[in-house]
Amino acid sequence: MKLNKIFISGLAMLALTSCNDYLDVEPATNVASTGLVFGSEGETRTALYGVYAKVCSDNLFGNQLYTNFQLNSDVDFYANSNEAAAGNQPRRFDVRSDASNVESLWNNLYSAVETANEFIYNLKNSKIYKEETEDGASEGTDGTTVTIQVPKVTDLTQMMGEAKVMRAMFYHELLSYWGDIPFTLKSTYETDNLNPTVTPRQEVSDSLIADLIHAAEYMYSDKENKVSAPERITKEAAYAMIARLALQAGGYSLNHDEGNVTQYYMSRPSNYRDYYVIAREYAKMVIDAGGHSLSKSYRDFFVDQCNFVATAGDDAIFEIPFAKETAGNWGYAQGPTSGVDTGDATDYSNSAWGATSGNVRCSAFYRYSFDENDLRRDFINGLWYYSNQGLPTMRLDYAMHNNKWSKLWNTNGLGKTTTAATGINFAYIRYADVLLMFAEAENEVNGPTAEAQEALKTVRRRAFSTADQADMVDAYVAAAASSKEDFLNAVLDERKWEFAGENMRWKDLVRNNMYAEKVFFTFLDYYAVTEAMSGTSSYIDMVEGYDKVPYSDVFVQSMYSILVKNYNDPNFPNRGLYMFYVVNPYSTIQNPTGTTVAKYISDNELDLEPVSPRAITGLSSSSNSVAWTTTNLAWANDDGSPKNQILYSLYGYIRVDQRGNIVVVNNGAAQPFNINPDNAQDNINRLPAVRYMLPVPQEAIARSGGVYKNYYGY
Repeated sequence: MKLNKIFISGLAMLALTSCNDYLDVEPATNVASTGLVFGSEGETRTALYGVYAKVCSDNLFGNQLYTNFQLNSDVDFYANSNEAAAGNQPRRFDVRSDASNVESLWNNLYSAVETANEFIYNLKNSKIYKEETEDGASEGTDGTTVTIQVPKVTDLTQMMGEAKVMRAMFYHELLSYWGDIPFTLKSTYETDNLNPTVTPRQEVSDSLIADLIHAAEYMYSDKENKVSAPERITKEAAYAMIARLALQAGGYSLNHDEGNVTQYYMSRPSNYRDYYVIAREYAKMVIDAGGHSLSKSYRDFFVDQCNFVATAGDDAIFEIPFAKETAGNWGYAQGPTSGVDTGDATDYSNSAWGATSGNVRCSAFYRYSFDENDLRRDFINGLWYYSNQGLPTMRLDYAMHNNKWSKLWNTNGLGKTTTAATGINFAYIRYADVLLMFAEAENEVNGPTAEAQEALKTVRRRAFSTADQADMVDAYVAAAASSKEDFLNAVLDERKWEFAGENMRWKDLVRNNMYAEKVFFTFLDYYAVTEAMSGTSSYIDMVEGYDKVPYSDVFVQSMYSILVKNYNDPNFPNRGLYMFYVVNPYSTIQNPTGTTVAKYISDNELDLEPVSPRAITGLSSSSNSVAWTTTNLAWANDDGSPKNQILYSLYGYIRVDQRGNIVVVNNGAAQPFNINPDNAQDNINRLPAVRYMLPVPQEAIARSGGVYKNYYGY
């Protein structure tokens, strides 16, 4: 059940500006108002929704962090044809300190931190807030039951914990994008300091982890059903956030020597193992709590979100709750593009759902990384979209649609005139993530133990049918557990297949110092396959060996399809819209279009009902014949050279210069990179770090009087 009506009715008492489930409210902005706003549990809860409002903002988790700031990788990919620096394209590592979108993200994250800090300060100093202990039972060393003092959880301590988890969410993103950051746990009116000191990332992480470890013990567990999980934050969400922060703190990140503003490199703290111990412990606490499982299928979990079904106890530990027609771009930015002509009186087949952009997509190579029996593959990777007359159109492009979320999954439709503000929730913390965080941390601390293997198996079981469990779960995990390195790679692969579009892949790769390697080979995948399709490529053998995919045999250059009435393909977003039957979605085959559609269907014993474009749109200009559609890949120019989208989508790290040389950006300078086509590891060993971090905005530097500075060559 969605809770937005509850939240909105509570916020209506404040009569403030609406923005989403929680609306754009602010907690008390000065100490004098503390007694008024924090004088009762009800008013405190209303103020808490002001912190949730920041989480729901389209400038943060409602849109920007999962669109413009979801950096390109071997999973999430946004093609760009600009052959020059733009300065405002973080997805391709092309940003300047005067970029307005970078400044906006910085300001909105710090505004959110300030909102959380104000709430925490005012609640802590209110007359109604107390942290107390009470008697509890524990097993003594001799096996007898002994009485101990445990935290006494109340509605107020629960709300304090929720605010602290959200504050940690904001800081987690700041750490991800900026590293060492201005940091404070105090509100500005508490300190009169508008420019907090830049603090090393390790100290920030230590402070946040300690803060959440204390707060979590004063929060309700999911199994107590005291708050409306998963749309509110519980003890298990706090534990999971501790694990996420600890893995980030113990992993690699971009660093520089003190005072050196130009050079940068990847490193991790000397005591990194301590953080993995923390991550292991707190992920295990979520697992041992027993409040979550992966009982729904992967498909049903996301389809339910698109139908506003929030289920407690399943994969979602915390879903960010958006309100329909108010906030959240989930299912608008993702899923197939769907054009709707709102000025046309005709209601075409896709009209009821409203327009979608479908611009948040996956790499064209991502779908080839899956095992063919993985149930996630065909659900995630979308091959077509819709015109504004509801006509299906093939998508054989630089990137494929990510169909995990889509307005078109909704049973009833959101309305012809709707666009964004879908109200579709996003599961910010998932049980699958906790299981894989545990597997990664346990492997680092103790190796691929039986517990680590079981966590990985639990996620994979949902991804395969019963018939495939023995080979693709048990045997697969047993083989991966042959070494610590192999098991880590298996866990990271599982995260790759599990979390597309959730802004995790580049962070996972950074943490494990694999980002440069994967960005390099993502570029070469596109470059080598394009060259090979146009003639020959020096690199195709190497990329096929590295990816373990024979692209020369399977990569689709021409896709053959026919328009058909919906035949209830479970991986197709919607049961009512017309769709394609694709002959070769994952392989190269001989052109079947010399055979009539009717004969092809008969020969292959297919239960299909082909239709014509005119039958779908009713337009006289559309074809009235039932015919094959041939869609060709167009990555090369007429002379066979790769198009700009191949050359410049990863501009700030690897691209082709004006002389036709492949160059890699090293410490801010583009340098020719001599690729060894016979040795993938030699190339990996010579790669510089990816400058994925964002510059501190010029405005923030000026506001600090020059105290804040830019490094990393910005």
